Amino acid sequence: MITGMWDDINCPYCGAGQEINHDDGYGYEEGELYEQECPSCNKIFVFDTLITFSYTGYKADCSNGSEHIYEGTHTYPVEYSRMRCTMCACERKPTKEEMAKIITERQ
Repeated sequence: MITGMWDDINCPYCGAGQEINHDDGYGYEEGELYEQECPSCNKIFVFDTLITFSYTGYKADCSNGSEHIYEGTHTYPVEYSRMRCTMCACERKPTKEEMAKIITERQ
């Protein structure tokens, strides 16, 4: 049986797709076996956890000699807004002119 879009696992007995119950962090520790009861066939099965990481690269021309492209952050209250680079996410305080523009745009 194929799991649904939000299912984590198939029951090894009946094949029903289901979500793993992670209440209170249960089931996240690698190298452990955890029990779960299948609501379809009412059998208990065990599962283990494998955590993987995925990375995505983005161009950061400002880190290679180009100018930063700053935009105001959407912060409340507006007086705490910062200027954040759209490429590398570095932040700085806005100039008086930039802060005036941010305040005007939010009204």
